[in-house]
Amino acid sequence: MISDLRSSFLMRLNLLFFVLMIFAAGALHAKPEHLPVTMKTVGQAELKLLWFSLYTATLASPEGRFISVSGPLLLTLKYKRKISRQNLLDETEKQWDRAGIDVDSYAPWLLRLKEIWPDISQGDSLAFFQTAEGEGRFYYNQQHIGTLSDRKFSKAFLNIWLSDNSYFPQLTKALTGRTGD
Repeated sequence: MISDLRSSFLMRLNLLFFVLMIFAAGALHAKPEHLPVTMKTVGQAELKLLWFSLYTATLASPEGRFISVSGPLLLTLKYKRKISRQNLLDETEKQWDRAGIDVDSYAPWLLRLKEIWPDISQGDSLAFFQTAEGEGRFYYNQQHIGTLSDRKFSKAFLNIWLSDNSYFPQLTKALTGRTGD
């Protein structure tokens, strides 16, 4: 009787161990977040300053049209020159200052971006995906590098390129598909 109980207990323990090992193996082989593949291009444009080409920007959405900055959007920047992380941070801060965003709002965002953004080399891409819930995910050369869950951040970041009063209105029009305006 005792040996039957011990045998039953050991079988259950082995089964539990087996199930835990399967879950552990699955967690170890879980794929990192990937760029969404079901997005359709809304618009594309190249940003040039004087005679320097900085990057090609592409905006994509699930429907292939721009409705607003609150929906799922994928903004991809393909760089044509080397740019330091600090230059990216400085330019982002300038754009938020121009947009009238309070420094107390964006200072924590810049700290987080400093943690996740890399230095950029020619040919690199930096993509930003905003989920339907407003979470913002960054990808460097198609690999997930960090997330900011603040919906206000996602809107402020996308508005650098998509706002009606952006610093580069022709780029905004091309990205949002309003080239005929």
